[in-house]
Amino acid sequence: MIQMVSRPASIRAFALLFIAQGLIAFAASLADLSATQAAYAQMTGMPVTRDGAIIAGSARLTIVLIPVALAWWRRARLVRWLVPAMVTLRIVLAGPDMPLVEWITLPMAMAAAACLFLPGARRWFSAVR
Repeated sequence: MIQMVSRPASIRAFALLFIAQGLIAFAASLADLSATQAAYAQMTGMPVTRDGAIIAGSARLTIVLIPVALAWWRRARLVRWLVPAMVTLRIVLAGPDMPLVEWITLPMAMAAAACLFLPGARRWFSAVR
């Protein structure tokens, strides 16, 4: 039998913010595929096809969903350090030519990372399964 576990508000807020910012970035990448292609081509230094841009956007969304799943179902403490590392990398790589959607979603990702260090989240990750 599956036991229903209530997650603390800080874990729910983390999941909501992190998934929302990932979905916004994914939707923006699909909305303007030619700009997405150009951005990935500039990043990699190689031409990127339309399919490649879609795959890269989907992979990025998957990378966002994995820590959420680990926190939600596995209570993996690794998430408390993985997500801030991901957000820090985004901050380090931020530049004036960064797309507007990245500037919009970055504060959401920062807030999501902060949620992982609130008291409710600390209790959630320290609880023994």
